Amino acid sequence: MIRVLIALLLFASVASGQTKEELQKQRILLQDQISLAGTLLKQTQSSRATSLNHLQTLNQKIKARERLITTMTRQIRNITRELKAMEQEITHLEVRVDSLKADYAKLIELAQRNLQPVDQLMFILSSSSFTQALKRIQYFKDMTRYREQQIKQIEDAQLELAQEREVLIAKKAEKLNVQKAQEYEKNELLVDAQAQEKTVAALQSKESELKKDIQKKQREAQQLEKQIKRIITEEMRKAKLRAERIALENEAENLGLVKGKDFNPRTPNKVLKRLIDKARAEKGLEARDDEPSYAMTPEARALANNFASNKGALPWPVERGLITGKFGKHAHPVVKGIVVDNPHIEISTEQGAIVRASFEGEVSSVVPIPGANVMVLIRHGNYFTVYSNLIGVKVKAGDSIGLKQPIGTAFTNEEGKTMVQFGIWKNADIQDPQPWLAK
Repeated sequence: MIRVLIALLLFASVASGQTKEELQKQRILLQDQISLAGTLLKQTQSSRATSLNHLQTLNQKIKARERLITTMTRQIRNITRELKAMEQEITHLEVRVDSLKADYAKLIELAQRNLQPVDQLMFILSSSSFTQALKRIQYFKDMTRYREQQIKQIEDAQLELAQEREVLIAKKAEKLNVQKAQEYEKNELLVDAQAQEKTVAALQSKESELKKDIQKKQREAQQLEKQIKRIITEEMRKAKLRAERIALENEAENLGLVKGKDFNPRTPNKVLKRLIDKARAEKGLEARDDEPSYAMTPEARALANNFASNKGALPWPVERGLITGKFGKHAHPVVKGIVVDNPHIEISTEQGAIVRASFEGEVSSVVPIPGANVMVLIRHGNYFTVYSNLIGVKVKAGDSIGLKQPIGTAFTNEEGKTMVQFGIWKNADIQDPQPWLAK
């Protein structure tokens, strides 16, 4: 509760560097996250197993609401700046209208004092020549036109002033609405914080049972990590062999050897190397250097580079989700002294949610994992994405996968918790998936 109160006090000092459109987009996204968290909390039942997930979802809901309040603070500051600028513009317009009216009044007063219609006629008739008379007539026409222009300027300025005042009223109403919405979110944040405290207290009373669950899940996570590493190591070995074979065949063809005549796909690499060395010798070239290791084909390298260039922009593996399990080592949210180590992130989502590929690639493996239902491993060059806790898997090893292509369904356990585990690997090294996903 204290943390939430401190956070509320700090919101007033948040700097604003975002545009109106960006803030509105962020506000809509955060409201959707809060709505999703509320849906997930309703879907789970009140039991020991789901209380931890209940707490994790509550934590994400609180974080999203805190960010929403911060976003609203920025919106209010932006609107306040707009209001100040509009008020200054209205003051400027009021001065301009008054000035135009004063100038016009002086013009009319001067015309009425100096030349009445009869005087104007006599002034024209008293001309010494026809040309002078025409010039005097034109002068009066110009004066009339000038007065008409002055009237038009006054009308335009008055219309602009009226429109600015209407916009100002609407902008003040917008600010008031955001302030009311923010006040509501602050009150809801306090309610969520109270629910969080109750959930933590309930879980702490069952610490021994939680420890057993944590140990079981850690064993499952370690088993999953080892199995993924074995699969990736084998994939890397196969990829290296494929790349080396392709490089050898390309080199042979560049030297004039004919595929299907001088060699074929079944020709052993050792035999193909001897043929290459012989062809090089006949052309007066040095013997081939057998040191380089061909880790990837050019196509695989291009795919890997494309994957890497999309860091921070990868689509989520589900359409709507909350990260309720962090990657790597971190303190357990309830049991003190316990460190959790995850090789992936856990994304809570809606029941029946379709899990989709976060990038194009090729399915490496589809294997059942104890405690994680079915795992799908997709290769993107030397990068791999991992999707586990799936059911109804729609793909098989060797399938080419497109961006956002459905690969299965997120599993829902008996307490109503729907979750998918998502991981990213580069070669045999685990990556934190969260920085890779689109914000």
